[in-house]
Amino acid sequence: MTRKQPVPNPLDRELAYYRRECNDLGARLLRLQEEQSQAFREARRSRTVAKLIREAHRLSDVCNLPEEIGDPMLEVVVDNALCDRAALLERVGPDGSGRFRVTHVIGMGGEAWQQNVMLPSAPSFFFTTSRTLIEPPAYELTSILRTPYVLWAFDPLSGVALILGNHSEGNVTRPFETRDQELVEGALSVYIDVRARKAAEVELRAAKAAAEESGATRARFLATLSHELRTPLNSIIGFSEIMAPGSMIPTTEEQRGTYIAQINESGRMLLDLIDNILDYASLENAAPSLRREWVASEGLLNSALGEASSIALRQGVLLEPLEIRPGIELFIDRLRFRQVLGNLLGNGVKFTPPEGRVRLALEVQPDGGARISVADSGIGIEPADIARVLQPFQQASNGHRRRFPGTGLGLPIAKSLVEAHGGSFLLESTPGQGTTVSVQLPPEAVRMPRDAPPARRSAATKPASRG
Repeated sequence: MTRKQPVPNPLDRELAYYRRECNDLGARLLRLQEEQSQAFREARRSRTVAKLIREAHRLSDVCNLPEEIGDPMLEVVVDNALCDRAALLERVGPDGSGRFRVTHVIGMGGEAWQQNVMLPSAPSFFFTTSRTLIEPPAYELTSILRTPYVLWAFDPLSGVALILGNHSEGNVTRPFETRDQELVEGALSVYIDVRARKAAEVELRAAKAAAEESGATRARFLATLSHELRTPLNSIIGFSEIMAPGSMIPTTEEQRGTYIAQINESGRMLLDLIDNILDYASLENAAPSLRREWVASEGLLNSALGEASSIALRQGVLLEPLEIRPGIELFIDRLRFRQVLGNLLGNGVKFTPPEGRVRLALEVQPDGGARISVADSGIGIEPADIARVLQPFQQASNGHRRRFPGTGLGLPIAKSLVEAHGGSFLLESTPGQGTTVSVQLPPEAVRMPRDAPPARRSAATKPASRG
């Protein structure tokens, strides 16, 4: 007996039909959504890189230093790439080093972030998704911004890296995928190019400023040289013409002796000027070659005072007694340091009016170093001129140059020699009250006596009587 087949229910057939239609419609919607997502991502990548290229010129003009470009670059990337956080890193150490330093970061708010990270193997490109295994390098990279989803690019040549981070992963707005390599590497390349361009611009400006300063120094040198050499040369030529055979100007024996003395003094002045210029040129072209030895400070300072005493007597300036602790030794180049003291004492006497005072002193510092000071009661220097007088071929003002001839090299030479000894040079001055120049030698250049007698005062050099 044959079993009768059930008759299909028309309602079930209709329900199965609509179920298939709904499934097909859902699949088409998913495909359409994915296409829209891909189109959105492509537009986002192109828009971000294009905007960065447009912003590159503006950032280069707005930012003064290469270090200032990082933050505005990250702002453009985060706004257009729809990321939560971003950071720029630089490799620290030689190529292959795994140490990185975070130079710029955005989106962290008040949250603390690592300034130094270790990345044993830094990939050139990397990203994480919800399916990425948390293992190196994913663990190290996600810990930088403390976000589970990151997009990373690294340029080994420059040692610079860019990392973007998200807290969540979306289907359309915030996915990371292989095709995002164009986005992150393009943004990193724009940053590297703009920073390199700005660094070249800064170097060019520095070179231009140095060239202008060199030109100004050369102009000051020529003006100083022509002015300072003209006076003694005029004296030498004028007096020698008077004394030359066939001269129409009658002279006595006493006058000829005076003229010879004037020629001698002018010749010595010329020699001093040329020595100063040659000395400064040698210091500028190479570090001075010092022949250091342990020198008794008492004898050194007394010798410097003795050399300056003749000038002080002619100027009517008193060289005050100084307190010297016998037995102190200085590890210096005797000849060069005598030159320092001679320049400082000569300047002090030169700018001190008659009846004024110049004092040379040596003081032992608490750290074991020594401070040698030359203090005068002269005309002083305006605060705005202190930095200028330490530059070559400079004096405090044009009025000083007219009243006090010279090349303006004494202080720059002394400063260069003191710094070559490992010491420091300080100039303090008050207009109308005087100037104090201090030379500080480090403890390793000072040797104290074991059983030193008390400090004693050297003889003062009194001014010549004008009565």
